[in-house]
Amino acid sequence: MGSNTLTTFRLDIERVAHILDLDDYKINEAKKTGKSTMISPKFFNKGIYRVRNSNNGLIEEIAINIDKIAAVTYEGLIRELGKDCVDKNLWKDVPDGEAIFFYSLTLENEFVK
Repeated sequence: MGSNTLTTFRLDIERVAHILDLDDYKINEAKKTGKSTMISPKFFNKGIYRVRNSNNGLIEEIAINIDKIAAVTYEGLIRELGKDCVDKNLWKDVPDGEAIFFYSLTLENEFVK
């Protein structure tokens, strides 16, 4: 009678409302390898994002899936790794005591066309 086949619908990329800014290097890395990482003082939820090129402001024709998030404070990272292993420049936009977020990104091609 019925089929056990699950139909997956693909969403037009123009319908993805959330936008993530990435530079040329990260965009090319994602296109080439299918994945990348990002560090930001801003918190982003897991999910699918369109990509805006932060170098030229143009929306790319790719989507990225944020699939893993980790957070750490500067002081916690110093205790864990030592001061010599932590780049203080990454923390310039992060208020004292606040966390910075590490993201794992994958090129989205299953749900978005």
